Amino acid sequence: MEQMKFPEVKLMLKFLAGIAVLLLSYYTGEGISYLINGFISPAVLGMVILFLLLKSGITKVEWVEKPATFLLDNLMLFFIPATVGIALIPYEIIKDDYLTIILAAVLSSFLVLWLVGFIIEKQEKSDK
Repeated sequence: MEQMKFPEVKLMLKFLAGIAVLLLSYYTGEGISYLINGFISPAVLGMVILFLLLKSGITKVEWVEKPATFLLDNLMLFFIPATVGIALIPYEIIKDDYLTIILAAVLSSFLVLWLVGFIIEKQEKSDK
């Protein structure tokens, strides 16, 4: 087996350090959220902490850029468990509410589409 060269090890350690910063931010946010009885979501607090670390210069963008890009590129994998969980709900449980669920899904989808279109249109007008 061929030994890894030093630059490869250095890149791997840099990637792992970036993952550590992201995890530390998230779990710190989770701890703070627990202390304030879940008033703010742990994920939101973790992102605020990461933002503060980046803005203060404690953490450099280069440290978290590759791990964050990797996670964003594979974001679809994080939705598979939720989708499978929803697909496995027996019809008998939701039969009384299926019209409400479908209506909520359709209306919220159209609302999001409209809102994104509205914001992009405003942004394009302001750029000109």
